[in-house]
Amino acid sequence: MERVTPLVSGSTSWGGNAHPKPARAKKKARVQQTGSKRPDTATKFPDQLIGPSPIVPIQVEGVYTKALLDSGAQVTLIYRDFYERHLKHIPLQELKDLEIWGIGTEKLPYDGYLQVRLEIGSEVIGQSGGCDALAIVCPRPSGANRSSLIVGTNTDLVRRLLTPIVVEEGSTQGVHPMLRPVYQRMVEERKAPAEVGRLWRLGGTEKVLQAGEVASFRVSVKLNGSQPGPYVVLGTDVSHGSETGVEVIPEIISTKALKRTRGRVSVSVCNVTDSPVVLKARMPIGQVESVTPLSTDSGGGEEKEIPDERFYPKDAPISPEWKKRLQSQVLKWKELFSKDEFDVGLAKSTEHRIRLQEDKPFRERSRRVPLGDLDDLREQLNELQRTNVIQESRSPYASPIVLVRKKNGSVRLCIDYRTLNRRTIPDQYATPRIEDALQCLSGAKWFSVLDLRSGYHQIPMHPEDKEKTAFICPLGFFEFNRMPQGLTGAPATFQRLMEKTVGDMNLIEVLVYLDDIIVFGKTLEEHEQRLEKVLKRLHEEGLKLSLEKCQFCLPSVTYLGHVVSAEGVSTDPRKLEAVASWPRPRNVTELRSFLGFCSYYRRFVGGFAKIAQPLNKLLQKETTEEGCKVSDRNPSAPGPRKAKESIQGEWTSQCEGAFVKLKENLTRAPVLAYADPHKPYELHVDASREGLGGVLYQEYDGLLRPVAYVSRSLSPSEKNYPTHKLEFLALKWAVVDKLKDYLYGAEFVIKTDNNPLTYILTTAKLDATGHRWLAALSGFRFSLKYRPGVNNRDADALSRRPYTTEWTQLTPDGVQALCQGTERRVKGGVEAEAIGVMAAAS
Repeated sequence: MERVTPLVSGSTSWGGNAHPKPARAKKKARVQQTGSKRPDTATKFPDQLIGPSPIVPIQVEGVYTKALLDSGAQVTLIYRDFYERHLKHIPLQELKDLEIWGIGTEKLPYDGYLQVRLEIGSEVIGQSGGCDALAIVCPRPSGANRSSLIVGTNTDLVRRLLTPIVVEEGSTQGVHPMLRPVYQRMVEERKAPAEVGRLWRLGGTEKVLQAGEVASFRVSVKLNGSQPGPYVVLGTDVSHGSETGVEVIPEIISTKALKRTRGRVSVSVCNVTDSPVVLKARMPIGQVESVTPLSTDSGGGEEKEIPDERFYPKDAPISPEWKKRLQSQVLKWKELFSKDEFDVGLAKSTEHRIRLQEDKPFRERSRRVPLGDLDDLREQLNELQRTNVIQESRSPYASPIVLVRKKNGSVRLCIDYRTLNRRTIPDQYATPRIEDALQCLSGAKWFSVLDLRSGYHQIPMHPEDKEKTAFICPLGFFEFNRMPQGLTGAPATFQRLMEKTVGDMNLIEVLVYLDDIIVFGKTLEEHEQRLEKVLKRLHEEGLKLSLEKCQFCLPSVTYLGHVVSAEGVSTDPRKLEAVASWPRPRNVTELRSFLGFCSYYRRFVGGFAKIAQPLNKLLQKETTEEGCKVSDRNPSAPGPRKAKESIQGEWTSQCEGAFVKLKENLTRAPVLAYADPHKPYELHVDASREGLGGVLYQEYDGLLRPVAYVSRSLSPSEKNYPTHKLEFLALKWAVVDKLKDYLYGAEFVIKTDNNPLTYILTTAKLDATGHRWLAALSGFRFSLKYRPGVNNRDADALSRRPYTTEWTQLTPDGVQALCQGTERRVKGGVEAEAIGVMAAAS
């Protein structure tokens, strides 16, 4: 077993150093000036007595924070609260037989390790710095509140600190070269105060933080009138210590992001005292400091370059030699990869046409945009004009816009093309058959997934049809030079372009299904050759890829709702999670809900009654020794069991076996069917005060067979929605958020037991939220039909299933929307067809 000590003699921070025995306990060397705070009476310390702290801004997998560069640490540590907040999507690897010792004689526990990308900007250290590093995730030690991680000597960033500089005379300097800019910055900060605002806690109640406890709080950022830079640090005034007994763990955020959130964000706060601390409502708990923007540019030219190390396939389970070989192959086509979100390609062989049934122009009124969003809208329009995606217009056509925010808080510009789509002659170009695609993957062992950067914007509009894409907003009148999303014929044009680009390779060496491009091969050599051919053809066509979304040389990938690997094709387990994770019923109501759901599919489960017998006995007035445990209730008591009566004391091994077997039967063939994109889908949705539920079906041999189950609980705010709004949420969530892989590009029917919901696409009046949800139905073709609740037991049961985990409240900026949907009332019944409507200029 190897022992690592996270502190060396003389260090004042947590780090890591090899040591045969635990180091003795040391007091943390924290510098704080005491006494009067008046400048004219403050104690004057010698200039050389106190040095700067090597805590610098850093990017961890693209997340801005602060790190301690520690040349005395053998390992890199990421604190658990930062991992759970920003890096939870990266799974931890198991770690054994390693001891980590910190300040004191106790070992530091840890959860595991992971590989992350670290980037330090040239403004911070004088030169660009970046590396992939293995980091250990551990609890935050007491007092370690000024940074989110410690970067140790296992990284190139810190190893460079140990290399002295050789000057022209041949002598050496003892100052670490990477820290000299840090020293200079600290001197400058002493001359002028960096504080530009304060942090005030939000909430109406007091909160008690126990000693050493770390908790998340919503705060309001109040600026003091100073002009902040493009980035600010939310943290504690370290120079004066914490007056409240708590410290704010530093986080770096852009001033644009602060503006988007109206200055309301979440921060992590730690009690650094040895006793509980009471945080009162609306009290100041930290400060805001302006910092130099973090950049990984090497300087010189204006155009950004992607570092070569970003092309290294670190996630591929292949040898280091093969990784370098694959990296060199991809680097030959470096120009093929987009440098930022507005760096898009331009197809050479395809233009998008819009053919109308009637040429009479239309002009709709501009919609109101909130004042707080005008600056973001202006920025979007400027970037789209700069990159020639849009231009000013004098068109006789005019469609309105809807401005919505994505999950990361950025703005997405959507165009409401419902009227235009209603007049457009549909393009009937067919998408490929899923059976053909899956069959050609037989025998393949290696897969690479390629993703185009804003694929639609890489297709030019035909000059005669640009005016038809015109949109009006409070900041002007514009039209698209590139194909926008939301046009009814856009998917067909995109599919035609991709098939033409890959040519005779399609279905033999590569699969293209709209924006899904998958290269496959039986051996590494074959896969490498095919990947190079595909990259070459994409480059020749003038297209560009998004490196962040590309995956290279993997043994399995997700494709159109299926997991494809060397073992074959299987259903994506995420589509079955709603049933597979159904928790054990705790009372009569929950058991009845589960059995009602299972009974809906009993015709697909052989011997259903026999399997479910132990569970059915729990619903009877008394039970027997053969099935489940005899109830302590009075056997002669009249009437059924009470709805909320507990059954946990009567749950036996026979009951558990029946419960598990029913779930297994419902999540495998012959109950579960494979999706066929050339057959119509039928989606049943429902909502209750417990949650949302949905089941996707296709018809086989005259019977509806389930393809996927989905469900989730409600957030605290969603529980206050009226019934019709909950039902609308269930529809939008099921189609856009969970089942898009199946439904995008397909025609389907949605059945709901809420009759007013069938009018949302026609006569119903919608609020701003309703318009965003309608917008989220981007590119989907569906009809809505009413289905009485007594016939909607499948989706109803999923919406009422119990949940064992609490809901995590998301920020208001987590609204994902993309406006779409043309409508059409069908004569003779309550039915409306939605055809993809709104365009996202993103």
